[in-house]
Formats: sequence, structure tokens, C-alpha cells
Amino acid sequence: MKSFYANHISCSQDDDVFTIGLADDELDPIDFVILSRIDEPDMAVNQQIGLLVNETEFEFQDVIESIRFFDTQIVIQLAADKVAEELEYTSIHIELTDQNEDLPRAIKRMFAGSSVQLKFN
Repeated sequence: MKSFYANHISCSQDDDVFTIGLADDELDPIDFVILSRIDEPDMAVNQQIGLLVNETEFEFQDVIESIRFFDTQIVIQLAADKVAEELEYTSIHIELTDQNEDLPRAIKRMFAGSSVQLKFN
């Protein structure tokens, strides 16, 4: 399990890419998760969604099984068979230090039409 405090949250749209970033620091992060979705009509929705973490230099596609969103925490469950060679964990627990009202809406937008299970408590 990977766990960190997200002191910085950002959501942005640049051209055809929608991005959600969660990091322990805005300028010099040690721990971070970046979720991205590229608008590519020829690709399956799950293939359009990427995950970048600080432990790797590349982005994973189609590895997120579920996201549970609590008041002050997000839990991202990863497909073990797809990340086992690169990561030592299959879940990411992110403590939210700030209540970002746009984050639940952004997560719903990111995963609309995908097979990723979303649960909001």
C-alpha cells in the first residue's frame, strides 16, 4: 500500500487531455499521483485513462479497478496483475488535507464511461 498526504490538488484541461494531480507538495513533490484522460475516440475508454506515480517514469494505462472517495481520503485500487512488475503495492491511500469541492466532480468526469468502479461516501 502506498500512502501520502495530498497538500496540493489540481485539475486541468489542456487541449485533449484532462488531468487530476494529487501531490504532497506543489513545487517539489516526493509523493504524487497524476490521473490523465486523453480524448481519443479510436481508443477504448479504459485505455484513455492514465496513472503516473512518483516511483516510475512512465504512465500506466487501464490499471485502475476502483476509486473510493471519503470525506478526507481517496483509495485507488490497482489491478495487481498489471502493476506487479513495476510497483510493490496495489492500493494508494491519499489523505486530503484540503476539502476540494471540485475533486469528486473531476473524478466522475475522468472515469465516465469506463469500467472503473467509483464509490463516494
